[in-house]
Amino acid sequence: MQWRQRFPETERKKIVQLAKESLRSLEGKRAFNYLINDRGFSTTIIDKFEVGYCPARVEHEVSGRIITPIYGTYGELVSLSTRHLDQSHSLKFWHESFDKGSYLYGLHNAKSKIIATRKVIIVEGEFDVMFMHQNGFTQTVGVCGSALTISQISLLVRYCSEFYLMFDPDAAGRDAIERALKLYREYDLGRYGISFIPVFLPKGYDPDDFIKKMGRRKMKKKLMSAKEEIIF
Repeated sequence: MQWRQRFPETERKKIVQLAKESLRSLEGKRAFNYLINDRGFSTTIIDKFEVGYCPARVEHEVSGRIITPIYGTYGELVSLSTRHLDQSHSLKFWHESFDKGSYLYGLHNAKSKIIATRKVIIVEGEFDVMFMHQNGFTQTVGVCGSALTISQISLLVRYCSEFYLMFDPDAAGRDAIERALKLYREYDLGRYGISFIPVFLPKGYDPDDFIKKMGRRKMKKKLMSAKEEIIF
């Protein structure tokens, strides 16, 4: 993973528009097939999150890459997250530099459901967010691979009181949960009626893998049982 300089806002918007148009063209066929067949996304969810593809012919740092735009709480275009179609590429992931600790991926799409349920599900990556939304868990947001910050918590406490922490089941994911719980204690969030609920997935299962192999109902049960474990 690598972070680069910021693009001018007009340039960023042009790339997103070009990428959305190109994804369904002949140039974007390989990227489109990857998203549909390999990752299991529907066209509806691809459109909802405005995922696209920047053609290799374009003279730009993100050419030949799948483009995932990152929007702020109110729908402002903040940054570009990209991945190269060649899985063995030396720079598979490339992200435009931004203050990632101040934003949550997908929050502008998830906000209404978070407010309605008073719950938020927090995962790591953009594709995990998308797959959770596709399967009905539309109160899901992502930390863009970083640890949960007090700024992100401050964004969410306006809308909800239950935080389901569902990070990847590896050492980094468990460390992220520990850091989140440390913040919970440090800022005494329980005093304000806030609950942090760790959700531990089986080893080797990211959120999208879990749903693909176990099903949506098992994911719902996993979330419910995580809350019950905290309570009892």
